[in-house]
Amino acid sequence: MKGFKGSVGFIAWVLSSASVWADLPQSSILSRYGITTDQLPAPAATEPVEPVEEKSRFQIQPEQPFMTIRLGDGKVPQTTGNLSIDRMVQQDLERCQRLQGELVKRGGSYLSCDGSIPGMPTFE
Repeated sequence: MKGFKGSVGFIAWVLSSASVWADLPQSSILSRYGITTDQLPAPAATEPVEPVEEKSRFQIQPEQPFMTIRLGDGKVPQTTGNLSIDRMVQQDLERCQRLQGELVKRGGSYLSCDGSIPGMPTFE
């Protein structure tokens, strides 16, 4: 029954489109009004315009790496002249560098030993 309804609908659609096709005029619209293509106005002459290259509003720069790993950075802590303070700072730096090495081995994040924030420039 479903196939019969579908074929009836298709036949109705074909007949209606055939009747619409028959109602369309066979000649062009110009010939119906008595005009030939020679009588049409010529298009306005325009000069070719060079495309203007606009500056981008955005500054496109190469993508920065997601994470930068730096070990030690080769910076030596400032000396104060006091042997005990200088030795303590040196031991802290060595301990921090050992911790950095362990973090890298375990896949952890970067640890700064000089007190700076990772990814930010240092101001000295």
